[in-house]
Amino acid sequence: MTELISLPKKRKGESTNWWEEDEQDDFSIQKWKSLEHHGVIFPPDYIPHNIPLFYDDEAISLTSEQEEVATWWSSVIGTEWETKEIFRKNFEQNFLKLFGSDHQIKSLDKCDFKKIAEYVEVQREVKKARPPEEKKQERESKQKLDEEIGYGIVDGKREKISNIIVEPPGLFRGRGQHPKAGYIKTRLRPEDITINVGKSNLVPKCPVPGHAWKNVVHNNYVTWLAYYKDPVLSFSNVKYVYLAASSKFKGLNDKLKYEKARKLKGLIDGIRHDYFDKIKKDNQVNKQLGTALYLIDKLALRVGNEKTEDEADTVGCCSLKVSNISFKENCQITLDFLGKDSMRYFNTVPVDPNVHENLRKFVEGKGPDEELFDLITTSSLNEYLKTFMKSLSAKVFRTYNASVTLQMLLGKFNHKNMQVEEKVQFYTDANREVAILCNHQKSTPKNFEVQMEKMQDKLKDKFESLNLLETHLKGFLSKKIAQNADKKFPTSEENTRKAIVRAKTSIKNMEIKLKMKDDNKTVALGTSKINYMDPRITVAWCKNNEVPIEKVFPKALRSKFIWAMYTEPSWEF
Repeated sequence: MTELISLPKKRKGESTNWWEEDEQDDFSIQKWKSLEHHGVIFPPDYIPHNIPLFYDDEAISLTSEQEEVATWWSSVIGTEWETKEIFRKNFEQNFLKLFGSDHQIKSLDKCDFKKIAEYVEVQREVKKARPPEEKKQERESKQKLDEEIGYGIVDGKREKISNIIVEPPGLFRGRGQHPKAGYIKTRLRPEDITINVGKSNLVPKCPVPGHAWKNVVHNNYVTWLAYYKDPVLSFSNVKYVYLAASSKFKGLNDKLKYEKARKLKGLIDGIRHDYFDKIKKDNQVNKQLGTALYLIDKLALRVGNEKTEDEADTVGCCSLKVSNISFKENCQITLDFLGKDSMRYFNTVPVDPNVHENLRKFVEGKGPDEELFDLITTSSLNEYLKTFMKSLSAKVFRTYNASVTLQMLLGKFNHKNMQVEEKVQFYTDANREVAILCNHQKSTPKNFEVQMEKMQDKLKDKFESLNLLETHLKGFLSKKIAQNADKKFPTSEENTRKAIVRAKTSIKNMEIKLKMKDDNKTVALGTSKINYMDPRITVAWCKNNEVPIEKVFPKALRSKFIWAMYTEPSWEF
């Protein structure tokens, strides 16, 4: 295994925190001076089990490639994917190609995967039943491998890599109603991988004997370490290997993104004045530019990039169709469309009278599948925005709106004497409002009702324990129980009172958790935390209100936003 260069020693007084360095420019030119890493590693090759597939009750011997794909299908039998029309149709087409036109297998419906499915289930149970020592050994082996090759050296500093293992082969699922769901994702080889390292640094050794990297480049204007084309979406989707979220590359990009949104805060009044002026103009292009930006600003809509045939049919503001909008009384409109990840956006909102009138005129004489904003594109909208700020794009508005909304909502907090769990609930409610604004939805978890029942059972047990403690206390008060009488309960009146206080606090906290779980069952809170809400707002609020940051930011986010952890309590977006 190729050794990485040794780390330089830290000089006295020298900072190792990039966010404390003086030079924090726009990070738009040269990203690094030296870059060295171990490349990528590949999932293990498939090991055949030699279990046949049955077709018309006849056992069919399979090649290793055919058997692997048949095993993938066997693992989805009994799930929603087995009956999902587009998934099943695409898989059948891909699967039959493996046999050729002369083979007797012509239909997926006549294929019997029962024996293979039984094998898959047995292997699944065997894996679950492994002794703790074996599981521990596996974890330690992974940790050792990660320590050996899961880091790179950037300008002399050791940095964690986020995705050192390339994507394994399997069946493509995609997000939402993806048109290529069910396609076979072929196994990646070194010949698919382009490596990026420093010109004077060692090229990582290819880990597969007899193979070589597709290409090696020395591009210090980018931050990726390697890339490969997605086996299914090769023309529209490139997969990059990056440093981890805690790295300087990622951290500085995040910080600059939020600083850009803060800069927009200082320009927003002028921009709104300008787009309202355009809304009222006679020029139809200007009317559409102003109206589209109004919707993006007011509703935090995604801009709506042009899609390819490889992508699910989802839309944003600039790609809205006539069928996605309807008009109500009192200058209200209803927008109804599939957004990112095929999540439905359905919202009825009041709009400015001029906007309402413009939208009505935009749909006149058009069919339901025609574009609402037919005279503008994402590019032309972004060009318009660059007249206000060089790096401004429509995407910045979502970050701005999410952050300014969170700051406004948290600014209403004035209950410092609340318990920590109550403060966390207040924060979560604010987070939910931002997530709803950004249409960050999720499907209700399948086991949601079971989880709620378990929590309600625990709450019931807590109430029963409280009742027993209160009965126990009455015994002390009526002198029916002597001090130190019953070892199952507190042995003194004072300790019983303390136990009752603890029990009531525990009940209150459980009730808060139950309410938050129910309130947030269809709202994805994490997306706005990760991508849209400036983390410094959260850190400052937590410090100012004595809320441990781990109560609202999991470990991964605390690592990703390490630069924000030093924010002062008085900081505001």
